[in-house]
Amino acid sequence: MASACSRRVVKTIHISSIIPNLADNLTKRLPRIKFINVPVGCSGEVEMLQEAEVLLADPDTALTHLSKLSKLEWMQLTSAGVDKAIPYITSQQNSSLKLTRSGGIFGPAIAQNMEWRFNANYRVMPKLTIGILGLGDIGQYIAKMCKALGMTVWGVGRRENSERQDTVDHYTTTSRLPEVLQSCDYICNLLPSTPATKYLLSGRVLESGKDKCPVFINVGRGNVIDEKSLVYALDQGWISGAILDVFEVEPLPKESPLWKMPQVVITPHMGAFSFPEEVADLFVENLLLFEAGEKLKFEVDFEKGY
Repeated sequence: MASACSRRVVKTIHISSIIPNLADNLTKRLPRIKFINVPVGCSGEVEMLQEAEVLLADPDTALTHLSKLSKLEWMQLTSAGVDKAIPYITSQQNSSLKLTRSGGIFGPAIAQNMEWRFNANYRVMPKLTIGILGLGDIGQYIAKMCKALGMTVWGVGRRENSERQDTVDHYTTTSRLPEVLQSCDYICNLLPSTPATKYLLSGRVLESGKDKCPVFINVGRGNVIDEKSLVYALDQGWISGAILDVFEVEPLPKESPLWKMPQVVITPHMGAFSFPEEVADLFVENLLLFEAGEKLKFEVDFEKGY
């Protein structure tokens, strides 16, 4: 912990985001700080961002200019996912740059979105089982909701989880996916996009679900499965349906056969909405930690990729 005399005081923060009223929200909370709102795509955008030491940004807006931001020390993304940011940062080999994501705020919205999907076809919840791939903050919230509905919950991670929760009935790893597919009525992917998760469900992996015929829900990242494998699994009846908010290629190309499959529901990567108040809450909390020289919440581990 930094001593009081060495505590850093941030005076200026740059914002590059399309989230409405985000700069105004932060200005009201932190009147001591000068917030510079850099409109996305505006004239002089790069020149303004080059002065940034602390930046709050959407992943699609500031990343293309990252190589030119030599003064940048910390960037917080307004998104939960960081797969778009990792290649830009690692290519610059900027090991001193702190990158944080907006974790802990999208769980309720995505969980409510999923609850609506469960109700699309009437089924008795206490008789259903769900496998949740990825037990981060969003996965944990969904597990809590599903357990409250009476469902049996499988939690699936890359490694054994030593921190057990009463909202998860069965813990397992991605190496035992066949067992999960044989046991669950729904498979929900929330895994981040990393080299270890890319195409995890591709090939004939989903064939293990042919007896249970689960519904596949993807609100994580699209490249956990390639489109050809997904279409084949649907055609073979290994999975009875797919609810897709993310895709390997976005937006989903118009020639994709997924558009014509009646057992597929497609939404345009809108599983959750960024509310300015929630994004601001987390940023303010992290700013105080940054000024105190303490560990930031939801700081990205570049080796893990999330």
